[in-house]
Amino acid sequence: MTILNGNGIAGAAATEASRVRARGYLVGEVGNAPRGSYGRSVVMYRAGRRGEALRLARDLRIRLVSPLDGIRPRDLLGAQLAVVVGG
Repeated sequence: MTILNGNGIAGAAATEASRVRARGYLVGEVGNAPRGSYGRSVVMYRAGRRGEALRLARDLRIRLVSPLDGIRPRDLLGAQLAVVVGG
């Protein structure tokens, strides 16, 4: 899974990555979202991965779950899910 900072606050993605790892998930890439700011955190998923995304969102208490929007599959570097940290 990829964790992306979508709020512009330095270290937000790294903090979220630590939180995700603490819940037993494997985190790959940690970086910045490719487009502007996100008002709320969201779990995005590749086609066919909705169930996994819903479980992750429930575990992290993130209410928004969406197919990839504004992020290209190649930006995930092989990951199936992305957590975008919003404001």
